[in-house]
Amino acid sequence: MPISFTYVKDAYLFSKRTFIYPGMLESGAQADDLEPVWTMQAADRESALIMGRNGQKVMTARMEGHRKDLAQFNYQGKLTSGGFDGTKLTWAFIDFEGKRYDWVAGIMQNCWKLEDSTGQVVASYIGMSRDFKVKGTVTFQTKVNEALIALIILSTKMLKYADASLR
Repeated sequence: MPISFTYVKDAYLFSKRTFIYPGMLESGAQADDLEPVWTMQAADRESALIMGRNGQKVMTARMEGHRKDLAQFNYQGKLTSGGFDGTKLTWAFIDFEGKRYDWVAGIMQNCWKLEDSTGQVVASYIGMSRDFKVKGTVTFQTKVNEALIALIILSTKMLKYADASLR
């Protein structure tokens, strides 16, 4: 059974925080009585995934390259990388067990599916909503471990740079 998480932007105008709530929410108002599972905090080229609203850091990512087409991920002292693959036109990353995953762009802009090396869809991401506070929803199609969940959640932040690389 698929499991979804929704990205909802912080209400403060200049905030760089996005809260990640369980389920598929259609509006920011639906999150008012919920506690986020994670918070994604961004600052220039750095992003962090934090437990809950103000908890411990789970993972960090740093965008690199002139067009922000490379990323370094750090999960509990373990490092891995990702980046735009110009030959496949995907945004790919290697998990902490050495397996490759590719974010493949859908027909519609801001719609992506994450495939493993066999082509099986592991997750999907829709980065749009009718509510300006809802920034997107990720849906996991298969069971994955905690490190891969964190990597997938944080890697969706990087997809906006892949859109620019495809042009």
